[in-house]
Amino acid sequence: MRTNHLKDTVKTITMPKEMQDTLLDNCLNARHSGNILFRYSKLAAAFVMAVILTAVGSTSYAAYDLYQVKNLKVFFEAGITQERIDAIGQELNSIPGIYSVRFVSADEAWSDFQKNFFSDMEEDFAASFTENPLKDSFNYDVIVELKADTNAVRDQIAALDGVRHITDLKEEKSQR
Repeated sequence: MRTNHLKDTVKTITMPKEMQDTLLDNCLNARHSGNILFRYSKLAAAFVMAVILTAVGSTSYAAYDLYQVKNLKVFFEAGITQERIDAIGQELNSIPGIYSVRFVSADEAWSDFQKNFFSDMEEDFAASFTENPLKDSFNYDVIVELKADTNAVRDQIAALDGVRHITDLKEEKSQR
């Protein structure tokens, strides 16, 4: 209700002038303070939502960052034998702090490379290769336990005979 309309309505009520003034003051003050509180509650709700969204966003980014650091790829020296690759796999499984080890063949590495780097239009280009250009890119995918020190695990893996290079997903993306 508008202020002028409220004043007109109060004047039409039969009561002493002092009561009309008191009623009018009470109505106007109550209405004014109610709007202020309502405005502040909207601002408070918006602020709380912004804080919650920021917390959720930063938590998901931290989890994604941790995921990238805890996933390692272990590449081998050129000319390594299959027996040595199998032995490295067994040694990886015996290192404390490693959650899982999975061998990625050269064909699987080439297939993953094609999916990640060639669009549908470039399939003909990828098909033009007569042999696998990544024939020496077989590797082990290693997932490090969350509680384990990734750098310590990396150092132990690097000390294995036949290991050429170790990379995590974060380093891999920065090299692209």
